[in-house]
Amino acid sequence: MLVLYDTNTLVKILSRREGILTFKRDTVERHITNITSQHILSEVEAVLAERMKLTKQKAKAATRLLERQSVVINPKTIEKICRDPFDDYVLAAAKEGGVEYLVTEDKDLLILKGYQSVKIVNTSTFRRILDK
Repeated sequence: MLVLYDTNTLVKILSRREGILTFKRDTVERHITNITSQHILSEVEAVLAERMKLTKQKAKAATRLLERQSVVINPKTIEKICRDPFDDYVLAAAKEGGVEYLVTEDKDLLILKGYQSVKIVNTSTFRRILDK
């Protein structure tokens, strides 16, 4: 299953040991491939350093770990869909990466419920889908 986690979800995953272990377990046991973009990785690193108060070195190390566990794509076409231009980059990465689910807590994305063939769900809904 191809999945794209939005920045807010990735930061939540990386900020807790349990989140990292669940992410790794899902990758192996549930055959989930994380699709991401350089744009998302850069924002994750910045949020970890600025808001989560990790040192720049630790934020970079966490982001590199995530990058090694992911398929990184760089969308060529960014359509204007959302109010927040960053969300357009997320949608473009999800579309170009051929993901089935975009997992986010961003209300501007969740309100869409889907984009092309991508289902947009929050974390708890995604966990329920995986547990079926």
